[in-house]
Amino acid sequence: MKINYLNTEAELIQQIKKYHKQYDKVFFMTQNPILKQNAIIHQIIQEHNYYICSNSEQCKTLKEYEKIIEFLSNKHCNRNSAIISIGGGTVTDLCGFVASSYMRGITHIVIPTTLLGMVDAAIGGKTALNIGKIRNLIGTYKKPDDLIIYNKFLITLNQQEIINGYAEIIKYALIMDKKLFIKIENNIDQLLYDINLDLIQNIIKICINHKLEIVKQDQFDQGIRNILNFGHTVGHAIESYYNFKISHGKAVFHGMHIASYLSYKNNNITITEYNRIMKLIEKMNLNKLQKLDYNKIMDFITADKKNINNELNYILLKTIGSAYIEKNFNKKNIKNALKIL
Repeated sequence: MKINYLNTEAELIQQIKKYHKQYDKVFFMTQNPILKQNAIIHQIIQEHNYYICSNSEQCKTLKEYEKIIEFLSNKHCNRNSAIISIGGGTVTDLCGFVASSYMRGITHIVIPTTLLGMVDAAIGGKTALNIGKIRNLIGTYKKPDDLIIYNKFLITLNQQEIINGYAEIIKYALIMDKKLFIKIENNIDQLLYDINLDLIQNIIKICINHKLEIVKQDQFDQGIRNILNFGHTVGHAIESYYNFKISHGKAVFHGMHIASYLSYKNNNITITEYNRIMKLIEKMNLNKLQKLDYNKIMDFITADKKNINNELNYILLKTIGSAYIEKNFNKKNIKNALKIL
C-alpha cells in the first residue's frame, strides 16, 4: 500500500489524473453529504463514472452491495479498473468489500475525508458489511492499493466527526504510545477546537505507522492485532443496541471507559492513570446512555465475531501505553461495569 500525503488541491487533482491514465476505467464512490461539504470532490468526480452510496452506517448492507455490483457490471467495470472510495469509514468499508469480491478482486484506492478514516478505517485491509443489527459480521481482508491523506478535508468536519476520530487516536495512545497520550493531554483543546492541521497531520502519521506496525505482525487478526479492539467490544455492542444511531466514536469512547475501569479494578492501572484517561474522555461531550438494557448489550457482546468457543478475549491496559489480551474474560465483569455509563 502506497501512502500519499497531499497538501494542496492541485496535488490532489494531479494524483487523480494519474489514476485515469493508469487504469482502464475509474469508478468513484462517495456519499451526498461529502459532496456538499467538499467542492473539490464534486470537481474530481464530475464527467466520470460515480456512484452515490446511501448515507451513514446504513450503507453497509447486502442490498447496497448488490446495487453497486450491478452498477459496475452495467458500466463494464473490468479487472483493469479501479474503485476510488471517497468518504469516511462506512464508505471505505463497503467499497473495500466490493473491490475485494468484484471479479475476485480489483484495485481499490482510498481517499478518507474523516479523521477516523485517516487514522484507522482506511488502513489495515479489513472490509465489512453489517447484517441486521450485527456490525461487520461479514467481510474480507484487502488492503487499499493506494491511500491518499489530504488533511484539508478535516476543516469541513463538524465537532462530532472530529471527536469520532479522536476515539481511535486515543485508543492508539492507550494501547501502545504513552508519548502520544501525553501529547494529546497537553494539546487537547487545540486538537478539538482550533484544528491545527500541522499538529493533527503529525498525529495522523503516528497513528498510521502504529496500525501498519501491528498489521504487519498479524494481518489476519489472529493474535496481537486483537489489541486494536480496545474499547470496541462494548463499543460495537452499544452501536448495535442503538441501531447505529450513536456514532462509532462515541460508542468506542464508552467502550474505552468500561475497559479502562476494568483495567483499574483488575489492579493493572493506578487510580491516577484511570483519572487521566477519564479527564480526556470527559472532554468528548458524551451524554449518559439512556434506557440501557444490560442483558441486551451482553447479547450483542456474546454475538461478537471475536468470541471463540463462547469465550471472550477482552483487551485490558497494563498501563497507559501498553495493552494485553485477557483470554476467557468473565463477561459478568463487563455487565457489572456497564452501570458506570
